[in-house]
Amino acid sequence: MRDLKKSLLRGALGATLLSAAGAYAFSFDFGDDDYYPGWGAPMYGPPGGGYYLPPRLSSYDRHSLKMNRQDMMSDHQDALNELSAMLYGGKGFDRSEAVQLARMIQSGSGIKLSRNFHPGAVVTSGSRAMPSVWQNQDAFKGYADNLSVAAGELAKALVIQPKPENAIMLPKRDAAFSCKKGDEACTKVAVDPSVWEKFNNLSATCEGCHVGFRGFGWW
Repeated sequence: MRDLKKSLLRGALGATLLSAAGAYAFSFDFGDDDYYPGWGAPMYGPPGGGYYLPPRLSSYDRHSLKMNRQDMMSDHQDALNELSAMLYGGKGFDRSEAVQLARMIQSGSGIKLSRNFHPGAVVTSGSRAMPSVWQNQDAFKGYADNLSVAAGELAKALVIQPKPENAIMLPKRDAAFSCKKGDEACTKVAVDPSVWEKFNNLSATCEGCHVGFRGFGWW
């Protein structure tokens, strides 16, 4: 009888643990909803005095904002890599494509970039954004605005079609298909020398922001 009671007790305990594990495994808890570190969030002060943390967004909204900004940053990186390849000899130059890439970066910066860092989205799982983004929001927004300006200036410089004697000549992207054999002038594109300064300024703006506001990517 004693052995039977022990067996029944073990069975009941095992069933309890199994059901608890199953409930946890199939829940929709993302694991970080209750973790809201005050050191990462901006503090707000009401007129009457005192400070409080901003309301935290739901896990779903934080995840959506994270994905939006990461997609935007990835597009920026791809555009910069394409521009770098065209300007530094990695591939042929296409003026129309280069202008479009600069304008794409411009359209994804400024308020369109900074609005994806909502005060209630601080410290989201899988994000490389550091708490310093929310602790220094004015500085971060300044970088986002400077990115828009730098990309716009690059686009303007790329549009310029200077005379060959005042330009840097780059190999044309589709010269093999659009130029007649022996037409050397057709195989080159005249690019204003200021383009490289504008591109380097744009790249430096990205790097400067990453130094202060992006963490390591090992997670």
